[in-house]
Amino acid sequence: MHIADMLAIRPVPAAGLFLTLTRRCPLACAHCCTNSMLSSEQHSAEPFERLVDTFTSVNHPELVLFTGGEPLLRPGLVRALAARSREAGTVTSLITGGYFARETAKVSTALWSALTGVNHVAFSLDIFHERQIGRKAVFAVVAKLLEAGQAVSFQLVGTGAADPYLADVTTDIRRTFCDAVPALVVKLGAVGRGADLLDPPPPKCPTRRCADPCTMAAWPTVTFDGTVVACCNQQVVDGPSPPHLRLGHTAELTWAEIAAQVQGNQLLRALRVFGPQYLVAADAGMLPAPCGYCESCYQIPARPSALAEVIRLTTRPTFDVVEQQAIDIQAAAGAHGFATTFGISEYAHMVMLGYSGRSQAWPS
Repeated sequence: MHIADMLAIRPVPAAGLFLTLTRRCPLACAHCCTNSMLSSEQHSAEPFERLVDTFTSVNHPELVLFTGGEPLLRPGLVRALAARSREAGTVTSLITGGYFARETAKVSTALWSALTGVNHVAFSLDIFHERQIGRKAVFAVVAKLLEAGQAVSFQLVGTGAADPYLADVTTDIRRTFCDAVPALVVKLGAVGRGADLLDPPPPKCPTRRCADPCTMAAWPTVTFDGTVVACCNQQVVDGPSPPHLRLGHTAELTWAEIAAQVQGNQLLRALRVFGPQYLVAADAGMLPAPCGYCESCYQIPARPSALAEVIRLTTRPTFDVVEQQAIDIQAAAGAHGFATTFGISEYAHMVMLGYSGRSQAWPS
């Protein structure tokens, strides 16, 4: 399963599901957006097992992504959830920091089974990871996985298009793997420990009211304690999540109920079509206008005019058509469009390396 297939359905509501299996991580990367440590939170497997057990052949996400922390600290759980997902028709992916690559000849049987038990493995790679795990060691594991027939990609982080590290690592990836392994290249964010490395970027204050759809509200995330939120923004995932983005808990929800909320909630639908800044602009000066995209979303519950605007927009006779057009336009842009919008655009072509069409492993 190629990363291009996953990114192509990113705008489709409830097409995917993030499972944050743990906040623990044996690495201590200086830029970690989750602020993970080996002593961070890790709850029982039950919240994740219970939810995946509610997948059916009729109602299931197309894709489940295992994240953390480091999800491969729980290889048995990864294998079990991947197998249960497969039975329902769901494909799976995980992202790893590759801590086990320190000794590439000693990848344990449990880890290897987890790595090959999902449909796709993404390796985080950046200058901060390389201070702890050498690039050659990571490449050696990737080569072994490719030999075993596993689909692999990289998620690269840099400071921007002019970052010399990105120029070096992307050239090395293309040369080493003969343009067969893709990469999503994103910009370092001032989130988690990354906030200590960067000055927060100035908020973008729109000069006029225009729609700017929020793709991040399309796929729900199960946090490390089983809380279900409608956004994968790290601030929301770490909590406390704002009430309008909290969907509930896996102890009380099935996948069908989560999907119904994501697809049918009027506020989430309005966010995906118009974006938060468009909604809060309806206040027309009643409260100070917030600057910043996600900051605007957090303020929606305190703005009666914004909530009224949600109702007004989503009850229009034409809203269903407009909503589908918004999804179709983003989906038509595909993986390259997603990488251009949410990654470093100069490296957007990297997500298409090795792509030869939709994988047979993907549900039809």
